[in-house]
Amino acid sequence: MVDGKSLEIKRFESTSSALHQSYLSRLNEVYSNIQSPAIDMDQYSQDEDQRHIYDKIENDEIDGFKSQLYNFQKRSVMKMLQRETFQTPKLMPNIIEINKGPIKGKVFYDISHLLPTLDPPFYLTPKGGILAENMGLGKTCICLALICISKFQISEIPDTYRGSKPHTTNNNPNNLEGVRSLFDICIKFVAQNSIPWKEYYDDFPSNITKRLESTIGYFEKVESRTGSRKTRSSSHAEKSRASSNYKKLYLSATTLIVLPDNLFHQWRVEIFKHVEKNFLSILEISNLKQSSVLQVANISELLSNDIILISNSVFSKQFESTNSILRNIYWKRLIIDEGHSMSSKTSRAVILTKDLMYERMWAITGTPTSGLTNLHMEDDSQEYSVQKQFDPKQDLIKVGSMVSRFFKIKPWSSNGKLWSDSIVKPFERDEFSIDLQIANFLEQLIVKHAISDVESDIKLPALHHKPIFLDPSHFDKLSINLFIAVLATNAVTSERKGMDFMFDPTNKSDLRRLVTNLQKGTFYWTGFSINDVENLLNICVYSLRENQDKYAEEDKKLLQNSIFISKLALSDMRWRSVTTVHEMGYYVSSLPKAIVEDYSLVRYRDDISVYGYPHLISLQKFFYKNRIIKTNEELQAKIQRQSSEFWAGYWKNIKGTTKGKSAKTNRQLSNKEDYKEFELSDVQIISQLPSWVNTFNPLLEEALLHDTISGSKDLSGNGEIEVGPKAKVNGSLINSDNCSVGSTMRNATIVGTMSTKLNYLAMRLLENQIRGVKSIVFYEFENSAYYLTEFLDLLGMNYLMYSSYIKISDRSNNLAQFDRWDPGNNEGEGIALIMDLKLASHGLTIIAATHVFFINPVWNQSIEAQAIKRAHRIGQVNEVFVETLILENTLEEEMYRMRGDVKDSSSVELIDHSRIKDYIMRFPFLKMYADGKFDDEYAKLTVSTGIIGDLASPPENSQTDYGIELKYATSEYLPGTMSRKWSLPLFTKQNLNKLSMSEKQGIKRRFDDIEDLENEVSIADAEGRAAGGNISERSHTSVLLDKLRSKRKGKVRFIV
Repeated sequence: MVDGKSLEIKRFESTSSALHQSYLSRLNEVYSNIQSPAIDMDQYSQDEDQRHIYDKIENDEIDGFKSQLYNFQKRSVMKMLQRETFQTPKLMPNIIEINKGPIKGKVFYDISHLLPTLDPPFYLTPKGGILAENMGLGKTCICLALICISKFQISEIPDTYRGSKPHTTNNNPNNLEGVRSLFDICIKFVAQNSIPWKEYYDDFPSNITKRLESTIGYFEKVESRTGSRKTRSSSHAEKSRASSNYKKLYLSATTLIVLPDNLFHQWRVEIFKHVEKNFLSILEISNLKQSSVLQVANISELLSNDIILISNSVFSKQFESTNSILRNIYWKRLIIDEGHSMSSKTSRAVILTKDLMYERMWAITGTPTSGLTNLHMEDDSQEYSVQKQFDPKQDLIKVGSMVSRFFKIKPWSSNGKLWSDSIVKPFERDEFSIDLQIANFLEQLIVKHAISDVESDIKLPALHHKPIFLDPSHFDKLSINLFIAVLATNAVTSERKGMDFMFDPTNKSDLRRLVTNLQKGTFYWTGFSINDVENLLNICVYSLRENQDKYAEEDKKLLQNSIFISKLALSDMRWRSVTTVHEMGYYVSSLPKAIVEDYSLVRYRDDISVYGYPHLISLQKFFYKNRIIKTNEELQAKIQRQSSEFWAGYWKNIKGTTKGKSAKTNRQLSNKEDYKEFELSDVQIISQLPSWVNTFNPLLEEALLHDTISGSKDLSGNGEIEVGPKAKVNGSLINSDNCSVGSTMRNATIVGTMSTKLNYLAMRLLENQIRGVKSIVFYEFENSAYYLTEFLDLLGMNYLMYSSYIKISDRSNNLAQFDRWDPGNNEGEGIALIMDLKLASHGLTIIAATHVFFINPVWNQSIEAQAIKRAHRIGQVNEVFVETLILENTLEEEMYRMRGDVKDSSSVELIDHSRIKDYIMRFPFLKMYADGKFDDEYAKLTVSTGIIGDLASPPENSQTDYGIELKYATSEYLPGTMSRKWSLPLFTKQNLNKLSMSEKQGIKRRFDDIEDLENEVSIADAEGRAAGGNISERSHTSVLLDKLRSKRKGKVRFIV
């Protein structure tokens, strides 16, 4: 019997193929059985002071703490305080106690050596542990309550150094103490015995408080003079090793908190929220500039603070300084937020922590190790836990690293191999009761409540998480089909074998990139060049012609589909234009003809033309600077001058931004598409349509492919269309109608874009902004955030970025601004936070948001769960609505539907899953017209919504500027389809304000400076150089096409 629990002797089993799974299930069982904190009331009842503290916590009477704790949080605070106060000797994990029955005395058994013993080894529990409550359960709040309740407590001289006399030297007689007064003796006694005198501060006269404040207790520690640094002279080193010096370590009531740089703002907010003003004295050191205080401050100044908040970057930098003042203090408490970093062996922060001395220590983390990470999620459709797969041995090693380096628990801290010998190896051998011993040990280290115990105390507002399935737009389908065509052609021409086959193991990295690009393409994609698709078309035609008898009918059909998609893309002037200049296509109506001719990328039909983001931003600037122009002549002169400057700057700028310059270097988002270097010669081929275009009927050809011929259909823009791609600096002006800028240009309207997801997301964010709601958008791929923020800029919408390309300090500022944003002070408008999914699992609290959007389904469900927990956590008082955008009938939908079948999606790469492989190998081409859903080639601004009814309109006259009435975005609710139809004017008060604010604050956006660029070299000369230049960076798709091309023999020519 062990600890009152009956055990069965297990037989040692030989290693088998299922050994790893056995380790995994056993350790999972150990982790899952860790008990919620239980308070030992006997310890509290035996100490009157501790009983008083317990009562304060229980009755919500913690001095200086203004929030009310939940019951489970109270238990956590009590347990943490109990751990700090009472160290308990515990049997080493390899020792079990044998119950001898009627015989008196205890007998112990050493499992490792298979020997009984009467004198077993013990370890002392640490004065701290791992606060590992699930994400969103208020770990920061719990720590602040602990700091407040123990504010006046001071670190005590360790037993090892207690009673030792201060070191003196014969050559320093000042160190010898003379006769001291009783007053001095009392002061020193208080200081050296860590008596919490500040608790009675108001009861003492000022002369006593001044002496007590200036007298700091200390002890001396013997250490080597040279430390770990080597000297050049070996003889000098030998002398240094032989001598020692004495270092003073000062006792403190200060808690040192080390936290990730991006969590600095959150700690400030939590302190403001939970702690009474001026109750705690806090020193903040968030950056290297502020760290100068550590060089100039003396010990008294530093220790006058109750808390020192220090960022991880500053803390790590202290590693370089052997004389850092942090090393001269015996800290009352060290708290490491996101403390799983303490399992590392090599980071500077970990090494410095090992050098520091502290009495109490806490690692705060919801993810101590991979095995201990178990995220509980509950929404209105399901309740589930996300358990990560992990390596059992490595998981135990990580725990051991924290035990020896951070918690410094003897004997493991003084014996590097002991953890492996006493824990890891016995676990691998499945020694008798080792699982139970590990569980008992972890319970002495971890403070964590079971979900059932938390749920009995608290019920979070409802979480509504639903997928939003969207019909892909015409250009969405085209992009996805081009990817499928590349994969299908590769499979057919390689005969699905050998190194040329994309699914050959040797091509895994290439396949991974291609599938990742396919995922990006569900939002928008311009990574295929015209030459890429022309080559793909030629390969398909050649292969089909030369191997008619060789290919199966199924493979012939794949090549025919690939030919159709290639021809459809090459015959479309809008696709040729945007894929060349890598712009999102915006469809705008009702602009004067002069502006259309000089600014549009390409005409569409009627009065609708296609523009890129820079073109529309330039037009907005032009309108707001010239909106009071009255005569048509003045308008023509100004538009001609500005358009010339615009196009010169545009070509120069776009050429510079596609030469592989890092977006992070420029601290800007990038569309991150895998395309080749842009050259001006590429513009020339936009309008060079193939000769077969005149006879190409896409509706008929697709109908023949799918045997669905059913008469004619208006392709709404795919027939004869007036086109006008810009291949030179400026176009020729056509006389515009006799009307003023104010009365004509203001009618311009954005009628749609090329991306269904962009439309839906932007309109939902606009809807939330009008309603005064805060939203978070999580993006996994940078290109989607790139295009989204451009659209939001065009509409003048409110948003902030939280991305890896932004400095950490700016991220914190943006998060603070998002948290403080008050719709009441911002014309009733809400705001959006656009956040990189990679940064969403770093302990952030963003409960100001109630609507969360995932731009694409997240394969790793643990990452998704952590992102949702940013908003759905303690402190959230409103229901949280989460939407995951999924393009129907694409890889996204398949991925979303099957990821629930994967126990731990983080351990299985997307391309390694058999169902994903099977799905891709089916080459599911999307029907462009034959499915009967084609309405128009652009995605229209009618999107589904859960908000019933019309939205509030702006106040009267709020959109008037300089006597010209500016329109505003409006919507019409369509009850039959639960959708909202939007009307988006190109010129509004909102985007005027956004432009003005950007210019005032000096915020640079893409192509903001194009009008300032001088046309130093003529476009003709530039095109000449480009035509003869080499492409230094080639697209990944082009490399794949080279593989396809290598299968051809001789020159290929497309024959109609």
